[in-house]
Amino acid sequence: MASNVLCALCGLIIATIVNGQRSLCNSKEFWSSDIDQCVSCSTCKQYPKTPSCNTCTFTEERSDGWRLAAISSFSVLAVVLVAAGLIIGVMLHRRTANNRPLREPIEETTGPLYQA
Repeated sequence: MASNVLCALCGLIIATIVNGQRSLCNSKEFWSSDIDQCVSCSTCKQYPKTPSCNTCTFTEERSDGWRLAAISSFSVLAVVLVAAGLIIGVMLHRRTANNRPLREPIEETTGPLYQA
């Protein structure tokens, strides 16, 4: 009976030491019992059959290239629309400026040929 308690106590001590070493690893690492140290989870991407890789959680790196393309294309579209609006406005202003009637009558002056 005493030997069972002693074995259980030794197992508990060993488990505590191993868990203590595992807790030293940060979230992007896992404990490798083969080399007794923390190993980066990036090795699991290169070597997926590495033991204890199942403890690593991978977040998919999303590509933001489409966002950059969308922002760029909308910016170019906005510049084109504003430029087109300005050009059309200037053209309409010129067209209507030439056809405006005079607001004040032209003063007729008498010259040497037309005496009053």
